[in-house]
Amino acid sequence: MINLMIALCLVSQLKEIQPAKKMEIEIVTKQTDEYLLLTKNEPVSFSVEGPTYLRVYTRIIWPKGNLGSQIYKLILQENKRDESIITLESEESVVSKDNKGRTISKWRTFYIEVPEGSNHYRLTHWSSPNDTILVKFAYESPKKWTEVHATEYNATIEAVEEERILKYYELKKNEEITLRINGPARLRVISRLNYDERMIGDQNYTILVEDGGTTEKFALKGYKSQIITYKDRRNIVPSNARSFHMNLKEGTHVLRFTLTGTVAESAALRFLVESR
Repeated sequence: MINLMIALCLVSQLKEIQPAKKMEIEIVTKQTDEYLLLTKNEPVSFSVEGPTYLRVYTRIIWPKGNLGSQIYKLILQENKRDESIITLESEESVVSKDNKGRTISKWRTFYIEVPEGSNHYRLTHWSSPNDTILVKFAYESPKKWTEVHATEYNATIEAVEEERILKYYELKKNEEITLRINGPARLRVISRLNYDERMIGDQNYTILVEDGGTTEKFALKGYKSQIITYKDRRNIVPSNARSFHMNLKEGTHVLRFTLTGTVAESAALRFLVESR
């Protein structure tokens, strides 16, 4: 196995990572992957030559007996000046364990847009269920997605996500959201189930998409988000975001979205198309 430090140097100018303590993660295929250990007492420092994008993969060691989601936070400092708080929410992985047999969370990522020249970064552990956050770096550019607007809908919901306000379309039972889009296109649909005071734990739901007489089903499962809220809609709480993709052939598509298979009264949807 190529050492993580050597592999990163081969593909770009990421260098001088300190400290370089690592842990191997075993995937269900018996493939292992190395992560750096970010602890409360030992921040991880590294330098990157830009301009480029750096994708940061993270996991946590899963606390025993926890059946829900967990939040953990990191502080990213750039060139000893700017600091930002990275808040991530994950759940238990059913396929990954560390080299001691402990269960690991599903990976969560964020991107660093590195400006031109030599740049120095520092990741600090702020909070997590345990002392350690696992970190891995890759040179990957984020996909470019453009938001597209529904053609017919009844109401919108504004969600507060990482200090941004994002608009979702509210999809109630026995109602439809219609989206008219020209193909070929790759459509990404982001959904959140709307929890009311009766609902607890994981919840299943299905989004039906009808396109020219053919209906496709997308079965999803969500849990109540601990970090996302709706603006001016205190009676409902969003679930974690779940997404699915549709590859649309050439021509005009009139997509009709409906909600089924859930006790929830409504869900919230956003639509994005991959930029060419």
